[in-house]
Amino acid sequence: MLDLAIFTALGWERRAVTAGLSGVAAGDRPRTWLGRLGDGGACLVVQTGMGPDRARVAAAAVPPARLFLVCGCAGALVDWLRPGDLVAAERVLTLDRGGGASDRLTAGGDAIAALAARRGFRVHLGTVVSTPAVLASAEAKAAARACGALVVEMESAGVAAEARARGVPFLAVRVVLDRMGQRIPPALTIIDQATGETPARRAVAALALRPWLWPAAGRLARQTQIADRRLRALMATLLAAGVETLAPVRQSASAAGS
Repeated sequence: MLDLAIFTALGWERRAVTAGLSGVAAGDRPRTWLGRLGDGGACLVVQTGMGPDRARVAAAAVPPARLFLVCGCAGALVDWLRPGDLVAAERVLTLDRGGGASDRLTAGGDAIAALAARRGFRVHLGTVVSTPAVLASAEAKAAARACGALVVEMESAGVAAEARARGVPFLAVRVVLDRMGQRIPPALTIIDQATGETPARRAVAALALRPWLWPAAGRLARQTQIADRRLRALMATLLAAGVETLAPVRQSASAAGS
């Protein structure tokens, strides 16, 4: 049995995770990697691509694991969060395509926040909204903010639902990429949603003939660098601590009930 299964949507998020593992090797399925935690535990990292459906399919395909964890970037829904700020989910609120709440799933973010604080990181605890589509406009983010969440993303709902179906603990940690009022032009949303990678040719084509997008693209690139550094630092700390330290109370309760 795996000790920990980690799910990321994007390539840079996955690389931030595998950088904190030892003995990393390709898994037996596409876009999966195996490595070791600081306590020697077995960890599987899965790059799911974007969206809740891909995330749930990817989660359903992994072998038995003691703990599920989603990590990666998110958009801020409150004005005091900045690029690079860290958020751990106490709960995940799933929104449908009409913007209504369709599910509420619990998460053990308190364990991450406590461990991070002991290592000198500030991690905010709160609700994470998980949506089926990118919220690129300030107006769309404002609607999601009405649900009382700190950040918005797309994959936690799918993985959390699979974790609940299996009866295993679920965690989610997010690093803020874009600020609450920031608008991301559609032309900059150039990630291959199926793989989570950004093809270089697509990026060049999106920008070459649109010089008016260069300032927004530069800003987003700088924010991605900040988010990448913070996520790498936090994940290195969490992975070095091992699975028991990540969710000790939930792990014990799960073991007692098995």
